[in-house]
Amino acid sequence: MLAEEAGDKLTSQELLTTCILLLIAGHETTMNLIGLGTLALLRNRSQFDRVRNDPSLARPMVEELLRYDGPIQLTARGALEDVKVGDEVVRAGQQVVLLLAAANRDPTAFADPETLDVARDDVHHLAFGHGAHFCLGASLARLEAQAAIGKLVERFPSMELMTDDFPWRETTTIRGMLSLPIRL
Repeated sequence: MLAEEAGDKLTSQELLTTCILLLIAGHETTMNLIGLGTLALLRNRSQFDRVRNDPSLARPMVEELLRYDGPIQLTARGALEDVKVGDEVVRAGQQVVLLLAAANRDPTAFADPETLDVARDDVHHLAFGHGAHFCLGASLARLEAQAAIGKLVERFPSMELMTDDFPWRETTTIRGMLSLPIRL
C-alpha cells in the first residue's frame, strides 16, 4: 500500500507472475510439509499417539514439524551492507547461504533438538523465514498442515510405513519424498 501511495505499482505481468509464484510455492512447500510431517510422526510413534489422543496439539505439532524437518532446507540472501556474523564480516553485495535446517536443530536455541516433541513450547523456527522475507503463505500452510495431518492421525490410528525405502526429490532447496507408501 505504501509503495502504491508513492506511485510504485506492480504491472499486470508482475502481478500475474507473483500470483503464479505464490500458488506454486505454496502448493509445493505445503505438500512436502504434510508428507514430511506424516513421516516424522510415523517414525516417532509416541508423538503420533500424543496427537491422536489430544487433537489440541495440532497447532504446536505443526510448529514442531516445521522445526524438526521442514520442507525448505536452505535459502540465499544478499547483504545490503557490511554485517558481522560471529568472527566473519559479510560485505555489502556478497551472497550468503542460510542453512535453515541446521538453524532449526541448533542446540543453543532448542533443548534436545534431535528429538521430535509435538508439545514443545516456544518453537521459534526459521522454516518460514524472517522479517521482510517471511513467507506470505505461512498462515495458510499452517492451517492446511494442521487439518491434513490432524485428520490423517484421527482417521487412521493404525497407519504405518510400508517401507523405509522410498524416492526423495532430487533438489537441495526443497525437501520431500516423491511418494510415501503407507498402510492405512
